[in-house]
Parts: sequence; structure tokens; C-alpha cells
Amino acid sequence: MNNYIIYEQPVAENIRNILKCEYLFEKFNSSLEQDNIWGIKSSIATLLETSDFVSRINLKIELLKELEKNILYINNLKDVNNDKLSDYEESIEKLKFVIDKINSIEENPSKSVIDNDFLMQIKSKIYLPAGDNFFDMPSYLNFLSSNKTQILDNINLWYSPFEYLFKASKLILSTRRKYSSFEKYTSSKSYFELKLNKDTYVDFIRIRLDKDINIYPNVSVSRQNINIIFKHATGNKRISKAINENVDFNLGLSGIK
Repeated sequence: MNNYIIYEQPVAENIRNILKCEYLFEKFNSSLEQDNIWGIKSSIATLLETSDFVSRINLKIELLKELEKNILYINNLKDVNNDKLSDYEESIEKLKFVIDKINSIEENPSKSVIDNDFLMQIKSKIYLPAGDNFFDMPSYLNFLSSNKTQILDNINLWYSPFEYLFKASKLILSTRRKYSSFEKYTSSKSYFELKLNKDTYVDFIRIRLDKDINIYPNVSVSRQNINIIFKHATGNKRISKAINENVDFNLGLSGIK
């Protein structure tokens, strides 16, 4: 287990959307790994949340742009003989494969959920307090009580239109995480400021802190500055306050135009 926490902060809106996509994917998978009906209910709730998210933005176009930029970025790294690129061919192959899969999506993946009356019945109740209970939706209890294989077959079918959106988000973010190096810094008590060169482009920030120090960052970014306020939260009300001591941390910056 890692003895640190990595806090990630999107600067560009497209990176924010891709991080949200990855988050939904991880929440969906984690729910399915639970071997009980509450895990299944959580996975279906996450699938409905994913459907709402994808229906509101043109995620397909954003992902395709980022995948193409990743290919150009990795090719540029290869041209300067970067020794991190031992898996160059595999990385490019994965990116091109997912591009083909994303291009083959002809309609909004959310349509498969919206056109499903059973899922829409659940959605109509799920945002009400205790709305997705079993006495108001006996058909839901019937489904959750059926054969586990049958349940998973249905869920995998509902999930399948979103599969390559999730895979694309993981690939895009893994490239950024892999090729953005951490550098060590120290704050001045709670405050840290990094001035950026006018030619520097940053759309994704990562901050690594020791797990056992109970400190977290609040980040704001402008064209020329990255500003971080380090805080801690204490007591059962978790009241946040700026720290009074210097803190050592690692900062990683990523920007792929």
C-alpha cells in the first residue's frame, strides 16, 4: 500500500471530463466486485449516473482529440530518444485501437439506457431519498434476486456502449501520469506559488503528499501562476484550516497541446 496520496487537479475542462469518466468507471467496477445485492444496486446507480454524464457532453469528440494528441506527444518523445519509451509500439497500438473503436460509435451510448424502461423506472426513483426501495419497485427486487450470471449478463450488456469511452479515458490519463515527472518543493507555511513561463501550457496538475500528515491542497491556476493553499481538517466536524508549518510535497505538471 502506498504511503502517500496523489491529489489530481484538472485545469482544462476536457481533462476534467476525462477524469470524471475514469472516476465513474472505477466506481462501477468497484461496485460489481462486491458479492451482494447492494453492490449490484450501486453498479446500476453508477451506470445511470454515467448515462446522464455522457448525454450532456460530446465526450466522443473530446476523447478522440486527446487520443490523437497523445499519439503525437509519444511520437515526439520517441524522436528525442526518450528512454521512458521502451513500450512505444504497444502504447501507440493501444491508442490507435481505441480510436477505431470510438470512431465506430454511431449514436450516443446513453440511448441504450434511455430506451430501457426497466432502467428508467429505477432512475425515476433513485434520486429520491430511499426511493429505490424494494416495496415500491418489486420488479427491481425480482431482478436482484435472480441468478447471478443472468444479472451480470444484463449489466454487462447495459455497460457495453460505454466500454471504450472508459478505456479511452484510462489510456489518456495513464499517458499523462506516466510522462509527467514529480519535482520536490516546500511551501512557505500554508502557501505555495509557482510562476509559469509564458510559453508553458498546463492542463493537469498532480500533488503528492505523505498520507500520515493530514494535509491536503487547495489549488488555483492562472495563465502565469499555480497557487496552492495547504490545509488540514480536524475534529468530527472536519473544520478546515490553513496549516502553520512548511510542508514538503511533490508537484507534477502535464500539458499536451
